Amino acid sequence: MNLLRGVGRILLGGFFIANGVKAVRDPGQFVAAAQPLADKVVPLAQRALPPEAAAYVPQDTATLVRINGIASVLGGLGMATGISSKGGGALAAASMLPHVVAAKEAGQDAATSRSLLVRNLALLGAAIVVSQDTRGKPSLAWKANATRLQLARDAQRAKKSVSKDASHATELARRDIKRLKREAQLQAKAARRSIEGALS
Repeated sequence: MNLLRGVGRILLGGFFIANGVKAVRDPGQFVAAAQPLADKVVPLAQRALPPEAAAYVPQDTATLVRINGIASVLGGLGMATGISSKGGGALAAASMLPHVVAAKEAGQDAATSRSLLVRNLALLGAAIVVSQDTRGKPSLAWKANATRLQLARDAQRAKKSVSKDASHATELARRDIKRLKREAQLQAKAARRSIEGALS
């Protein structure tokens, strides 16, 4: 299972590395598709960030494509090497978001755009899955939930045991009362006979 997980991470990471290298070396092939998204995101980022930080937001679409390519390469390396598969998966997923949003490139027909969108969504989903991978070990949330369920089972067992013990104790007490009542009746009869014998 660990071998398959490792191979899967290498294959997925390889795609992000190759795609990122392509974007860093030749951003021009992605600029046309990224331009509409850059036109919306850059002004939004510049307004949202403080003036000191907004000055560092690149306005050139090719630079943005290269930055996204670097994120893709780092994410792919993190996944492929297993050094930081969770961080790499998160970085790779973040680098896929612009591709998902800009899936409708200029000059493509609807079928090609739809196919590209589905592929990008699948890669985004795979990267998100890797970002949550615990390498076969239970996560903290799983451990907490398992502990909660075990405690609930233990409490239920203890409740049944207490209920059973209480029922058993009640039954014993009822038998003791019945026995004492019988003994008291016998002693009363014996005392009556003794008194009657003394009087006669």
